[in-house]
Amino acid sequence: MRILGPVEVCGPHGRAELTGARQRSIVAVLALRAGTPVPVDRLVDVLWGEDPPRTAVRSLHSHVARVRQALADCGLPGALVTKPGGYQLDASVDAEVFGRTRDLGLWRGEPLAGTELFGWGRAEADRLREQRLAALEAHWGERLDRPDAVEELERLVAGHPTRERLVGLLMRALHQDGRHADALEVFRRLRQRLADELGVDPGPALTALHTAILRRDPALHSARPAQLPARAGHFTGRVAEFAALADLPPIVVVSGVAGVGKTTFAVEWARRVAGLFPDGQVFLDLQRLTPAQALTEMLHGLGVPADRVPADPAALYRTLLHGKRVLILLDDVRRARDVLPLVPGDQGNLLLITSRDTLSALGTRHAVHTVNLDLLSGSEAHDLLTGILGEQRVGAEPGATAELVVHCGRLPLALRIAAARLAIRPGRRIADLVRELTRNDPLDVLTVDGDDRTVRTVFASAHRTLSPQAARLFRVLGEHPGASFPADLADAMGPGLDELVTSHLVSEMGNGRYALHDLIRLFARQSGDLGDGVERLLDRYLTIAHAAGEVLNPRHDLVVRERSDDLPFGADRVEVLAYLDAERDNVLHVIRLAAREGLHRETWQLAYLLTSYFEARGNWAARVEQCEHAVRAARALGDRRAEAEMLRGQGIALQMTSRIAEAMVVQREALALVREAGDLRGEARLHNNIANAHSELREFDRALESYRAAMDVHGAVGDEVGVALARRNLGYTYVRMGRPELAAPPLFAALDTFRAEDNRRLEAATLMTLGNAYHQLADLEPALRCFGDALAISREITDHRFEADALIGLGITQLALGDPAVAGKSLTDALAVCRTLGDGHREASALRRLAEAELAMNDLAAAREHLGAALQARTQAPDGFEEAQVHRALAGLEGRCGRWTPAARHLAQAVSLFTSCRRS
Repeated sequence: MRILGPVEVCGPHGRAELTGARQRSIVAVLALRAGTPVPVDRLVDVLWGEDPPRTAVRSLHSHVARVRQALADCGLPGALVTKPGGYQLDASVDAEVFGRTRDLGLWRGEPLAGTELFGWGRAEADRLREQRLAALEAHWGERLDRPDAVEELERLVAGHPTRERLVGLLMRALHQDGRHADALEVFRRLRQRLADELGVDPGPALTALHTAILRRDPALHSARPAQLPARAGHFTGRVAEFAALADLPPIVVVSGVAGVGKTTFAVEWARRVAGLFPDGQVFLDLQRLTPAQALTEMLHGLGVPADRVPADPAALYRTLLHGKRVLILLDDVRRARDVLPLVPGDQGNLLLITSRDTLSALGTRHAVHTVNLDLLSGSEAHDLLTGILGEQRVGAEPGATAELVVHCGRLPLALRIAAARLAIRPGRRIADLVRELTRNDPLDVLTVDGDDRTVRTVFASAHRTLSPQAARLFRVLGEHPGASFPADLADAMGPGLDELVTSHLVSEMGNGRYALHDLIRLFARQSGDLGDGVERLLDRYLTIAHAAGEVLNPRHDLVVRERSDDLPFGADRVEVLAYLDAERDNVLHVIRLAAREGLHRETWQLAYLLTSYFEARGNWAARVEQCEHAVRAARALGDRRAEAEMLRGQGIALQMTSRIAEAMVVQREALALVREAGDLRGEARLHNNIANAHSELREFDRALESYRAAMDVHGAVGDEVGVALARRNLGYTYVRMGRPELAAPPLFAALDTFRAEDNRRLEAATLMTLGNAYHQLADLEPALRCFGDALAISREITDHRFEADALIGLGITQLALGDPAVAGKSLTDALAVCRTLGDGHREASALRRLAEAELAMNDLAAAREHLGAALQARTQAPDGFEEAQVHRALAGLEGRCGRWTPAARHLAQAVSLFTSCRRS
């Protein structure tokens, strides 16, 4: 689409036949907003003005239809699309290209020629004319020494006699051509015209130029500086960052982590916009310059001889820049105070700064636009490697290339160094470099002979500027093994977090969490003596875990610690769980760290103190490994009681991951240890856990025997909650046995105890078991109430495991009541919670029950999909009885589809599994 002159559209089949000014006007205004819907009322306003005819909308639709046909005829079908309430043009437009490139060759005459526009349409034409004039000024500002400069500028001034920027350029061109009197006459004519027509004088910039010409100031003949460094080869990405600078803010700070490409970005953008600053471009590396030295260097760059630098260089600096358009690039600024004297006095110039620091203090005095450069995206990193190494080489090893991107952490400097190492050895495979990075210290590998700018050296330069406190905190945080950490953890380790963030050695992730880039973490670990940093890190996690356990379940009292006043949460269970949810992925890493460092006490205590969290949230696979580390640590200490407790925890985790036989082994090991120690309370708990395992294996007689033993021992030590828990589990087992009539007495007795003790979590568990008992008795309304009450409590205390169980029970009951749609909603919600928990057993159960609801709604495709997923989930969480139920449901599904052979196969598999379960 072309609107910088007569409006016209050229497509693959030639030029579009636009008949009349109205059709051209429609194309023009839609092109002005290309890619954006324009409402019908806005189109009516611009096409007919303030008093449109009553038929305007109908007429608009008619014209749009004709324009759409004309576009289709020239090979652009679909370019004009209807949007809710308006229309949108999707096409390349010369005005948009000009806005990005300032290419004057795109202009063919008056903008929007051949149209009849009102209101904002005319304003847009004026805007385009202004853009063209600004581009012409920039163009001739760089070409004042051309032979035709005076002639072209005289023509432009004749058309715009009061435009002071053009007049100033003409005066400069005449002066440089030796026509000093003519230059002064141009100024006199402008001053006279402004006085006669507007009653004003020329502006200070033009007046200063007039004075300089009168004095024959030699600075007027100084060469325009052109000091920008060369572009980096194969620049890629940063599209959004460039777009954010489209309006040319007068002060830009480019900030980011060391090695992220701040200077590369700044030079690339400066090169792109250099044409808009015809008075020159200055570059200074401020890394080793004082502010005074930087000012002197800047004056030299602007043409001031060394012997003419005054005692107050800042004043001369601002004077020289007044009324000019100069781009100033200051690289590697350390502090805001270093750059304050270099801020130009007016906004016609551009000050572009790169710094590892965010220079927030600069923003308190000036309007600053900050560009925070992030790591490259995966695709951008791939494109950078492709640009350097070539498509053929990168395409031959896609897997190794992806691994190289990961090893370099998507850090541009690391990627460029890695690519340079490969480029100098064309026969070397990318996989060979990846292998070298894997086997050796990446900071040693990411170097190139003859270039002292390595990943390690740029990190070291940032590290050298830190205060002692921040440097100490940096080393400690380097040992943190997780992907991110909370602010309170860093604060507990000592002061300096804000300084590390400002220096971009630590990145703010949002939600009060922070992280170190992988390569920066490696550098931090190598940057000095850590002292007791690991012990302090672990002590903080122990403090948090202990305080959380006191809120979640104070019965876990084997570890005694003083409560800290410096906690990130209070006594609210929901708040505690939310904090630990954010730290969930870190916990296993921290326990691994403690085990690796041989800190046995911290290893088992941290695993023990997190017991209550995992009871509420699941994630049992990680819990298995935690307990394995803890058991080994307790054995290394010779602490039999701790060993027994962590074996018990390991057994629970194994059982929750459907590894029942292994769970039974470790629970019996723990039972032997507590009996040896005379720990009756521990013995009672283990009887209960062993009974649970027997129940899951459908060894019901053994389960009942162990529950009775648990109740006896709990009663002997006066643990009423323990007795109630064994009763609740006993009732659960009666339900699994298909004897719901026996379940009610122990369940109601347990419920009374839990309510008396205000134990909401176990109250919810008991209500769910009662719901299952009522369901088996076909008493569905009480079952519905029990599951609903259990769900409300589970959500109140944010116990996701019980929430999933309650939703499954609710869905089963709703299905039995003949409401499969409502049941499907409950079971879909249950499935989402199960997947959050990472609980394969519950996920498989939810999938099977959801399929049953879908079968009831005759949604056979969805049922087939979910039953297949249930079978797949059972490979990770085996349960013969549940798997048999899935095969039975699949048999029924295939039968309904008339697929008798698959139906018979599934039915045979179900019978085989049921038989196997009964035998075992």
